Amino acid sequence: MKLNRSLAVSTKLHDFKSGDILGALSTEFPNELLEANVSGLEKTRKRVFTPCNTLLTMIMSATQADKTLKHAVNLYYKIHQNHRKHVQAQLKEELTQHQATAHQEGRKVGRPRKYELKLPMSLEKDISLNTAVLFSASRIEDAANDYSHWNGYRVMITDGTYLQLQDTAAIRAHYSKQRSSKADQDTYPQALLAGVIDRGTGQIYNYRLSDRHVSELSLLHQMLDEVPEKSILLADDLYNCYEIMAKSKRKGVELVVPGKRVRNYRVVSKLGHGDEIVEVLAPKHRSKWVDDPEEASSLLLRRMVLYSPQGEAWVLYSTLLDKTVTKDAFATLYLTRWDIEVSIREIKTIMDMGVVRSQSADMVHKEVLVGITSYNMIRKTMYASIKSLPFSPQEDFISQYYTLNKAIFVDAYRQRGSRYPVYERRAVSPY
Repeated sequence: MKLNRSLAVSTKLHDFKSGDILGALSTEFPNELLEANVSGLEKTRKRVFTPCNTLLTMIMSATQADKTLKHAVNLYYKIHQNHRKHVQAQLKEELTQHQATAHQEGRKVGRPRKYELKLPMSLEKDISLNTAVLFSASRIEDAANDYSHWNGYRVMITDGTYLQLQDTAAIRAHYSKQRSSKADQDTYPQALLAGVIDRGTGQIYNYRLSDRHVSELSLLHQMLDEVPEKSILLADDLYNCYEIMAKSKRKGVELVVPGKRVRNYRVVSKLGHGDEIVEVLAPKHRSKWVDDPEEASSLLLRRMVLYSPQGEAWVLYSTLLDKTVTKDAFATLYLTRWDIEVSIREIKTIMDMGVVRSQSADMVHKEVLVGITSYNMIRKTMYASIKSLPFSPQEDFISQYYTLNKAIFVDAYRQRGSRYPVYERRAVSPY
């Protein structure tokens, strides 16, 4: 990220979450879209538990430290009352306009029109949750700022993390426990959360949730179908995989990964010192996790040798072969791969999703989906203000912030002769 951008965004996110965010999230909430997707409702029953209000309550609950049912009911009451007042105000305004129009047109023959305030049926429908629609609506599809694109490509980043689940029979039927080397150590079931974030907004653009022993590569392989064309995807060495590279290229998505492992290749052309186009052949033994291997028998990759500030050499591969882009530009781009670690930290720590509370597999998926959607909606409301974050290392908000929330961040800090710990980002080579 830019200088202190990571900490600045996390600070803004935490402050946003700690305040009264009902109004902000209500503004971004896609009521009309969700109502249009609700089906099979029994319209004759007049209820106050509407799909939109229920989903908004779930979204709000995901942002709160208190996630108890009692607190959720209180939130629901507040949301419902606010929504009801808003709709009544709109209806009253429409009623006034209709009456004024009728007065201007003059009295007509026939029965006088009856004017009355009546809440729409959308406020009285049964609960029907369409969380998938809500997640899609939470994304910013046309993000465009000084951080969202690179050389005309939309920058995406991918990685995975583990979530701890409840140790119930229903959970264990779908999610495995973490293996332990100690026979007497009891462990909990865990889920693997693999995601793709949009660097320009920090939102989760797509994700998959599975058992911890499922390959992250297979999950990204699925998500590549939904990554927009003309994107460039940053990933760690795990994704330095022929199947992933080949499918990315076929889908119009460029990939940038480090090359820790030794890979056989043939040099096609040299672009400069430690900068060459190479041909990589498809492996004889294809990945076991893929059911339908890519047809490409070989790939052309750009192989770049770079050096850390400590003088250590490391290799970077990319499917993007544009000779006008320098290898230093690739190195600078790849350093921003750390942004997804920031998003993972925020989701697991600030949004408090590191431990999933649901007792069944179906509710685990729903809880994670709602939590990620909540995170996206907060990011959506912050979008305008995080386009440029010119925070300086001298800003005292850092030391002030740490006095109350030292446990929130995992970044390093050190004492500098004052009673406040001061933030310090360590200069670490990517590899």
